[in-house]
Amino acid sequence: RKAQSFTASPLHAGSANVGYRRTSPGPRPDGAPLYGGTHGISLGTAVAISGAAASPNAGYHSSPVMTFLMTLFNARLGWWLGNPGPAGDSTYHLDAPRMAVGPMLNEMFGRTTDHSRYVYLSDGSHFENLALYEMVLRRCRFIVLSDAGCDPACSYDDLGGAIRKIRIDFGIPIEFDRDIAIYPRSMPEKAATGDYWAIGRIRYSRVDKDPMRWSDKPDSDYDGILLYIKPAYYGREPRDVHSYAQKIPAFPHESTSDQFFGEAQFESYRVLGSYIVRQLWAKEFAQLPATDGVLPKEALDRWLDQRLR
Repeated sequence: RKAQSFTASPLHAGSANVGYRRTSPGPRPDGAPLYGGTHGISLGTAVAISGAAASPNAGYHSSPVMTFLMTLFNARLGWWLGNPGPAGDSTYHLDAPRMAVGPMLNEMFGRTTDHSRYVYLSDGSHFENLALYEMVLRRCRFIVLSDAGCDPACSYDDLGGAIRKIRIDFGIPIEFDRDIAIYPRSMPEKAATGDYWAIGRIRYSRVDKDPMRWSDKPDSDYDGILLYIKPAYYGREPRDVHSYAQKIPAFPHESTSDQFFGEAQFESYRVLGSYIVRQLWAKEFAQLPATDGVLPKEALDRWLDQRLR
């Protein structure tokens, strides 16, 4: 795949296959420096890297010719940081390479590896666009996933790619009880029955359950739930959203190349998201005891247990 997942969090940054370094100035008995700079990698840096779509090294999507030309003409948005693994013991605390020539040549010729002193970071979509891979790797029991990619045909490329990688790399299938009923605007005949979300089961039990030792334990003790949310327009949304949608046939899947939203555009997406969550809450969680809109962990656990039975 020519790439792997890299995570930046308030506590650590790195990759499961390479290693992690601290990004938080919390208790550090060894007094080691933080990853990515004197004060650790900043939120702004992490966000900028995550949007580096125009990158010479784009994982599986890389082309040797395009890699060379994009670097030559400086059409590059990726970022070089120290390797969080043992190979970066002398570089992980830097916010950029000391000398740019070496990394620049490596970038030009596609020599970006996980065993050099520096690693090359770019847009997450060059590996897996939804971050589902990392959450399954951490065995999260309840995952809420908002798929905001531009997908006017509802082909679910990002979801399908994530499920495929997770099954291949971890041996964990993700299964949906029924067909996902989220439809594109090109299928108005489905509008009456269209949904905005789907619920899948993450089969951790396929790899975490020992059939010789724990065969008496049900799969529900191991498995998790994926709540998958995707924007759609069916004509029953709030009136201002309907008005905007009539003017913009691509809504709610306008091209992500549009980085400058106007007031009507921004508000239409915001209201649609709010409407979707309210519909989701009313159908899935309204019967659970909540205080001021806050769902207690015990109530959510009961909901998960019921879903997994």
